[in-house]
Amino acid sequence: MNKLTEPASQRKVYCATLGCDKNLVDSEALLGRFALHGVQAVNDLDEADIWVLNSCGFIDAARSDSEETLQALIDYKTSQTLVVCGCWSQESGDLIQEKFPGVDVVAGVGQFDRVVAACLGVSESPDDSLEDNKSPKHNNDAFPMAGKPIVSDPMEANYTGMLDRPLLTPGHLAFVKIGEGCNCNCTFCRIPMIRGRQMSRPVNELVREVQGLVGRGVTEIQLVSQNTSDFGRDTGENLLDLVTALNDVEGLRNIRLLYLYSGLVSTDDLLRLLDLEKVAKYLELPIQHASPRILKAMKRPGGSKSSPDFFTTLRKHHPELVLRSTALLGFPGEEEEDVEILADFLAEVEFDHLGTYRYSPEKGTPAAKMPDMVPAEVIYDREALIMDLQSEISQRRQSARLGKVFDVVVDKVFDPSDADFASELEVLRSMDEAHWLDSSENRQAWDLVQNPGPVALGRSYHYGYDLDGVVMLPGKNLEPGQWLPAEFRAATSYDTWALPVSSSHSSEGPGKR
Repeated sequence: MNKLTEPASQRKVYCATLGCDKNLVDSEALLGRFALHGVQAVNDLDEADIWVLNSCGFIDAARSDSEETLQALIDYKTSQTLVVCGCWSQESGDLIQEKFPGVDVVAGVGQFDRVVAACLGVSESPDDSLEDNKSPKHNNDAFPMAGKPIVSDPMEANYTGMLDRPLLTPGHLAFVKIGEGCNCNCTFCRIPMIRGRQMSRPVNELVREVQGLVGRGVTEIQLVSQNTSDFGRDTGENLLDLVTALNDVEGLRNIRLLYLYSGLVSTDDLLRLLDLEKVAKYLELPIQHASPRILKAMKRPGGSKSSPDFFTTLRKHHPELVLRSTALLGFPGEEEEDVEILADFLAEVEFDHLGTYRYSPEKGTPAAKMPDMVPAEVIYDREALIMDLQSEISQRRQSARLGKVFDVVVDKVFDPSDADFASELEVLRSMDEAHWLDSSENRQAWDLVQNPGPVALGRSYHYGYDLDGVVMLPGKNLEPGQWLPAEFRAATSYDTWALPVSSSHSSEGPGKR
């Protein structure tokens, strides 16, 4: 029996996801399409006979990571069907087939049903469910394995499977992708070439998706897209209407907004969003830089309009607001003066969390043709300077929360018998360098290291899942998905140590969001 005639119900699929949370949602959707045909998703590579690498191609480092991961899969592969899809293969499908002959199926973005058809030899499923009592129709000639890359114009990609997908996150949390593509023309970015222009999903469809997720136990969602601020600009709807509708979903507790562009949304609009009951007092607003000259060369939306006043106005109305951002170091022509402007901006705004990345020239982007490329070693030094500054800012803001009580959701509980318990203990060991409210309490954390007991990792509203740090707690009697009040007792620049308190304890902080 060959792979295309083997019953799908006997087959299992494993998916490795590289890159961003939006790519993770795509992996979930693809696994959901496999599930419609009876193929079981598994977390163990050795159990699966279909392997999927959902790749990233945003920058050169991401493509290198995709190549290395793919080669490792090929080296380990025996008779499995190996699929490569995602951003890297959207642009480099022919190269992948030529360089990696061990790959069976190459596909671009949004080709979920066509990937399933190629792997199983069945016809594509046009809807989000197969008709009852009907078996998938085999169609071995439609998309043969080792055929041409399954790639289309990104504006024609069919992102099916979002409404009913297995989650690759803890069961109480889900990323919800509200749109695809981006209308901005930032000179360093390839996203519009890879993912196309802005394509917003309908509000009613997103509400149905979230209602379904809540019905499966999800209490927190993180809204993602390439440009969340632009939601609905292409359809006549808008972000406020979407979030207001989601705020009314019964059983949902927390809505977190990611990928907002300060140049495309006003402080008034953001304040209206933050006034909604279930919206977390947390916003991610990537700035990429603060030097007016560099922002102009980047063609960032809003440019220098994203002044410190924009962020201080938000905090004036919501002093507890957590702000997250990103900065790009080493853009062509960047000079020491520009980095000083960025450092001054960060010192004034005081972001709680900041991610940095280093510029790499991307084929087809205007910035790749610009003069005055910054040497790699200079970029590394500038990044280190910025992150040293940010570490001080984050430590100061984290320490200010010590002694206060916030609601925490438990994401994971690790037991000493777990295979990855040792790696989690390393996070706990980092608390030895923390600022402790009472230094004698450091002993309790070290007792868990020396005499391992269960350790819980969770988050208060201050931390985005898989983005920021974590809240660590003694894990006895705690379960994933559980919400509880906890008092912050120690903090590093990234993580917090907390102790559960009685549920009758009056929260001293804005804990529920």
